[in-house]
This record gives sequence, structure tokens and C-alpha cells, in this order.
Amino acid sequence: MRVKCIRDTEGWWTEGETYEARVYGGGFILLGDDDEPDGDGWSAAPHEYRDDGSIVYALGGIQGEVLFKEEAIELKRVEDE
Repeated sequence: MRVKCIRDTEGWWTEGETYEARVYGGGFILLGDDDEPDGDGWSAAPHEYRDDGSIVYALGGIQGEVLFKEEAIELKRVEDE
């Protein structure tokens, strides 16, 4: 999955950029940073479930605020013809 950085006060990510992430367990995701975009050295936990179906993840264990947003997936129903 890809997540978009929507807030970074630490300087390891670029706001507006997307990063590869993978679901780890318990809703956590693992992702890289600007130095290793395809890495998995950081973990983020679900922070907010939005009405549009998207999820905001927050990075833990740091002093600043780093948030990522997983976009909602819109499912379309295929009608029988």
C-alpha cells in the first residue's frame, strides 16, 4: 500500500510525498523514510478513522508529529446485466 505524508515536524519525510508501506499487525504499518523510501524501519499506528473511509497513521516514539494518510478505496458495485 502507499501512504501520503500529511505532517512532518522531524524532517525525515517530505509532506505531500507518498511512501510504500506494509501492514504489520494490529493495524500498524511499517514504512521507510526519505533516505530509504522502500524500507520498513518505522512503524505507525492508526490515529484517526475518517468519515470518507481513509485512515490517518501517527508515528510513535518520536518527539515531533509525523502523520500519514491512507486513501480510501472506493468500491463500485457491478450490476448484473
